[in-house]
Amino acid sequence: MYSCHSRPQSGFILMLLVVVMAVGAVAFFSLYHDNASLRYQSDVYLKQMSQLNEVKQQLLKYAVFQPELYQSDLVSNSRTYKEAGKLPGPGYLPCRDLDGDGWVLGAETSCGNPRDTADDTSGFVYGFLPVGFKTRNFYFGALEPRQFYYVVDERFVNGNNLYNNGSTGRYAPLNITLSPAMGPDAPPPNGLPDGTLPWLTLNGVEGYVALIIFPNVPQVFQDGFAQDRSQSGTAIERIADYLDQRFDVNGHQVDGNADGNRHFFSQSRENIGVNDLVVGITFSEWQNAVMNRVCSQLDSLTQVDSNAAYWFNDYDAVQNPSGGNWRSFTGACGL
Repeated sequence: MYSCHSRPQSGFILMLLVVVMAVGAVAFFSLYHDNASLRYQSDVYLKQMSQLNEVKQQLLKYAVFQPELYQSDLVSNSRTYKEAGKLPGPGYLPCRDLDGDGWVLGAETSCGNPRDTADDTSGFVYGFLPVGFKTRNFYFGALEPRQFYYVVDERFVNGNNLYNNGSTGRYAPLNITLSPAMGPDAPPPNGLPDGTLPWLTLNGVEGYVALIIFPNVPQVFQDGFAQDRSQSGTAIERIADYLDQRFDVNGHQVDGNADGNRHFFSQSRENIGVNDLVVGITFSEWQNAVMNRVCSQLDSLTQVDSNAAYWFNDYDAVQNPSGGNWRSFTGACGL
């Protein structure tokens, strides 16, 4: 029997289905958009972390190949080899780029800030990552000046005139135990005790030789400060425009990357306000890299006269200022 109510009911059901489908479509496309956005953010993050880790490996390579990088000078298109006693040992890292041109030139070639245990802004130097190196062993590819910040324990740089050491301009001896420690020529502060480890921290963990920082997109912070990277100035003067502030859950500013002290933080849920990405070289990673180099050449290195001025032999401020006491660590090879 035909019902007069069937057509209106059918229309109502059809309208209800249309509404449900529309809501479902909105939810689907919203979810699709969110997922696409998350995938994009994930891809960007992975690319940035890959770049940071590549920089880290290149810096370790730079440290490992120090003797080779500085074994000769090119003068008037002629290669002149340096005396063996003037070659730096493995382990040294470059100074930082201050003016943002990508190179370490002039006054930038010496960077020192001896540690005062009462001063958290001492014991390291920072600036832009120098990307202008061009050698067969060490390169940064297509990286741009000012793209990364670079922080390094000042004892590990290959140019530091606060440590004269027979005019080498480097801290010495630099080895896997940092012993015996030699203080800077010009006090204060006094020299550090033997075996004093690096005190740079990343996310609260101490013991980093160097940090590489990718300054993420500029931010406006909770206190209203807006990062502006279009301004001129050195890496030290412009640090707040590149590196981030950090806040606690109550909105109070706490140690962050722009403070100029030895404590640094990488992007995480716990580090409120920080979108910088940071990768570090720990002291143990540095130890492993340089010892692998020494052990791989053990046969040839042990043939060197132990009394000769050479980086493998014992340090002496006058007779062998480039010495690193590496001969005494050969027992660790093969362990």
